[in-house]
Amino acid sequence: MTPERLFRFRLQSRHSAPERASTDLAVQWLSPEGLWEPQELTLTMPGFRIYLISLLLCQHFYLVANARERGIPLERVEADFAVSAGEDWILHSVTGDFQIQLDGSALVQRGGSMSEEDLAFIEERMKACPVSRNLASSVEKRTRLKVFG
Repeated sequence: MTPERLFRFRLQSRHSAPERASTDLAVQWLSPEGLWEPQELTLTMPGFRIYLISLLLCQHFYLVANARERGIPLERVEADFAVSAGEDWILHSVTGDFQIQLDGSALVQRGGSMSEEDLAFIEERMKACPVSRNLASSVEKRTRLKVFG
């Protein structure tokens, strides 16, 4: 059995009214030393890490775009993202746990709640982001979305 390479990321973003566009987007990577380090894409960043960040950002983009399409007033998004790969850098699994906080006052104007159907719709659409869809069928994929606060 080959040793696993594990990669962990965190994401946070804000989504203020009226546009609900992503602001204060921050991605952090858990270094081998066990420290969370901010990530700014540069030409000197390892390409594999850029690839993994693009997978995270693609799913985040689809979450935000589909929430906006459904009229769901996002306030904040947080995500924990984990990827495992073999010693040969081939991906084995991708796990994304996304949590959203809704704008309570805007939610009241919308009708007071977000339905399970809305949540399931957005979660399913996140899996359709082009970077996710291009993962090999052998890669175990799990994306979860829940509401907090």
